[in-house]
Amino acid sequence: MTLQKKILRSVRKNLSFYITGTVLTALTIMIWVGAFAVSDTMTETYTKFFAEENAEDGQFTVSEELSDEDITETEQKFGIQIEKQTYLNIGGDDGTKLRMLSDGEKINRTKVLSGRGLQSDGDVLISYNYAKAHSIKEGDTVTLGGKEYTVCGLCVRPDYAMMYAEFADSFPDSENFGLAVVTKKAIDSTGGISSYYSVKYDNSSNESSARGYLYDKYGLLEYIPQSANPRMGTVLSDAKDLKAEFSVYSPIIMLVVIAVIAMVLRRTVKRESKTIGVLISLGYNKQELVRHYMFYALIPAVLGDIMGLICCVPFSRLFGVYLMSFAEHIDYGIKMPWGIVVIALLIPLAVYSLTAFMVLSGSLNSDAVTLLKGIKSGRISHVLKNSNINFKWLYNIRIVLANVSRSLTLLVGIAAATMAVVLSGVYQDAYDDMLENKVPMAMMGGKYEYGFTEFQQDNNYGGNAIMDVSFGVKGTDSMFNLVGIDEGCELFEPQTVSGEPFTYGGYYMTSSAARIFGVKAGDDFTFYNIVSMKSSTVHIDDILDNDVLPLIITSKANEAEILGRQPNEFNVIISGTPLDIPQELLNKSASLEDYRRSTENALKTAEIVLNIVKVIGALICVLVVMMLAGMIVEENRRNISMLDVLGYRKAEIRSMTLSSNHLIVPFGFLLGTPLGVALSAMIAENNAKASGIMMSIALSAKTFFISLIFVAVAYIVSLLLAGRKLKNVDMVECLKESRE
Repeated sequence: MTLQKKILRSVRKNLSFYITGTVLTALTIMIWVGAFAVSDTMTETYTKFFAEENAEDGQFTVSEELSDEDITETEQKFGIQIEKQTYLNIGGDDGTKLRMLSDGEKINRTKVLSGRGLQSDGDVLISYNYAKAHSIKEGDTVTLGGKEYTVCGLCVRPDYAMMYAEFADSFPDSENFGLAVVTKKAIDSTGGISSYYSVKYDNSSNESSARGYLYDKYGLLEYIPQSANPRMGTVLSDAKDLKAEFSVYSPIIMLVVIAVIAMVLRRTVKRESKTIGVLISLGYNKQELVRHYMFYALIPAVLGDIMGLICCVPFSRLFGVYLMSFAEHIDYGIKMPWGIVVIALLIPLAVYSLTAFMVLSGSLNSDAVTLLKGIKSGRISHVLKNSNINFKWLYNIRIVLANVSRSLTLLVGIAAATMAVVLSGVYQDAYDDMLENKVPMAMMGGKYEYGFTEFQQDNNYGGNAIMDVSFGVKGTDSMFNLVGIDEGCELFEPQTVSGEPFTYGGYYMTSSAARIFGVKAGDDFTFYNIVSMKSSTVHIDDILDNDVLPLIITSKANEAEILGRQPNEFNVIISGTPLDIPQELLNKSASLEDYRRSTENALKTAEIVLNIVKVIGALICVLVVMMLAGMIVEENRRNISMLDVLGYRKAEIRSMTLSSNHLIVPFGFLLGTPLGVALSAMIAENNAKASGIMMSIALSAKTFFISLIFVAVAYIVSLLLAGRKLKNVDMVECLKESRE
C-alpha cells in the first residue's frame, strides 16, 4: 500500500474543507480573470475601432473659420490632418436630443453596423443604441431640422464612443441622446449649425508646434485633447480602473482560503500524529511526509483552477455585456488574456503549496516517539475549572480554546465577509452623500450653466458672468479649469479647508484639483494653456472644499492677464434661474438637475458591483462557518453522544455544540468593520487621483447595523445548513470507538 492512497480517505473525511477551498479559489480566479478579460477586450476593441475609423487626437475652435487653403497649408506644414465638423442639436418633445452631424471623410469616419451608408442628401444614419431604444429601423422616415430623411442604416462614430451630450455630463445616456449622420451638403443646407475642427497628428512630436501655430495665426479659442474628451477617453479609462478594483477583491478571498488550508493541515497532522509516527518508524522521511500532506492543499487549488477556468468564460461574457452597454454598440468578442489565465492558475498552486510547506515543516518537527504518543492540545479541560460559569458557556469556551487555529480561521473568515459587506454599505452611503452634498457643488452654487462659443463683453441675460477656461499640466493627461469671477459673486460661497477667509484676487485650488495634482496650500503651481501652449505659474493661497470640480478660482483680472484678454470679458454664465440666451451663441447649456440625473444613473450601475461584493461576503461567511461547524461536530462526536446519553434534547445538543462560534463572530465582525472602511477609503483615494471626485467615506450607524444584520443572517443560515451534520452522528458507534 502506498502513502498516497490515504488522500482519497482524507477527501471524504474533510469534504467540507475541499468544497470551501475549491469554491473560494474558483471565485477568486473567476472574478480576477473575468475582470482582466473584459478590460483587455474593451481596450483592444475600441483602440482598434479608433484606429480603423481614424479617430481624432483632439478638437478645437478658432475665432475665424478656416478656408480649405488654410487647412491644406497647415496640414502640409506640420504633417497633420484637419477636418471641419458641423452639427445641429435637435430636441424632442419627450426630452430626448439628436445631434445632427456631417459625415466625416478623413477623421472620425462613420462605421455602418447595419443597413448601408449614405448615398444621397436625403439619407440619414442613426446611432445604434438610440435607434434600438426608440424602435427606429432601416427604411423609417425621421424629421430633422424641418426636413424629412430616410433611415438608411444604424451606425457608430469613434468620437462618440460614449454618448455624453456635453463634456460636463457625469454619465453617458444613449437612450435620450443620439446621433443623426447626414451628408455635408445636407447639413450645410440646414440653418443654425455649429462647427469645430478635428485634428489627427501623424507625428505626435508636432502637436505642440501645430497648436501654437493655430493659436498665433487663426486665434485658437478652445482645444480638447482626446484624453480629456469623455466620449472617447472614458471607455479606455474605465477598462483600466476595472483591473485595479478587482485586483483588490481577489487577494482578500484568497487570504481566507490560505487561513483555511493552514488550519486544516495543522488539524490533520494533529489528528494523524500517531499514524505519522508509525510512518517515520517504517522509514518515511520528513520530506516525503511533507510532500504527501501538501497534496491535501493542492486538491482545492487544482479543483478551484478547473472550476474557475470554466466559470470565468460565462462570467466574462456576462460582465462584458454589462460594462460594454455603457458605450456605443460595436461588435466584439471576449478575448481571454491567456497570460493572466496562466498566472491566475499558478498562483493558488504556488501560494497553497508554500502555505502547506510552512505549516507542515513546523508541525512535523517532533520525533517518532512524541508523535506515537499523540500531539496534545494542552490542559484545555482544566480551563476555568473552579469557575461558576454556566456549563454551556464553559463548554463553548473550551471548544474554542481546544483548537486555536480553527478559531482564528473563523475569525479571519467572518472578518473578510464583514469587510466586503461593510465596503458595499459604506460606498452606498458615499453615493447618497454625493447626490445630496457634492452634486450641488457641480455648478459653483448655480443651477444653470451656459457656455458661449466665443468670449462676450456685455451681459444682457442675467446671472453671474465668469471666465472659465481649461488648462493642462505637463506630465499628466489631467486637466483643470481656471475660473475668473467678479468680486461679490453672490452664487459663489467659498469655504477653505484651512478655515481662513477667502480673499478676492488670490489663487484658490479646489480639493478635487489638489488631489489630482498633489498640490498643497502655499505651493507654486505651473500649468499651460492648452490653446496657446504658453506656461504660467501661480501661488496657491489655499484649498477650497470642493471634491467634485477640478478648478482654480481667482479674479477675472488675474485670468484675463494669463489669457491675454480684457477683464470685462466672459465665456460662461452661471445662474440660479433659467436664462433666455439665443441658442446660436451657445456651445453648452446644462442644468444642475441634468447633472443630478446622470449621476443617479451612474450610481444605479455602481450598485450592481456593490451587490456582487456583498454576495461574495455572504458566500465567504456561509462556506467558512459551514466547514468549521462540520469540523466541530466531527471533533466532538464523543461529547455529543455523551450528552445524548445524559438526556439532553436534540435542540439542546445542537445549541451547545454549534454555539461555540457565537463567541468568535462578534470579534470577527468588529475586526472586519474598520478593515472594510479602510479598504473603501483606499479605493476612493485611488479613484480620486484619476477623476478628482473624492467620495466621502464614513461608517454611519445605519450601515453598521445593516451590515451586522446581513452578516448575522448569513451566519444563522450557515448554522442551519451545518446543523444537519448532527443527524449523522451515531451515538452507539461513537461510544464503541471511545471504548476501543
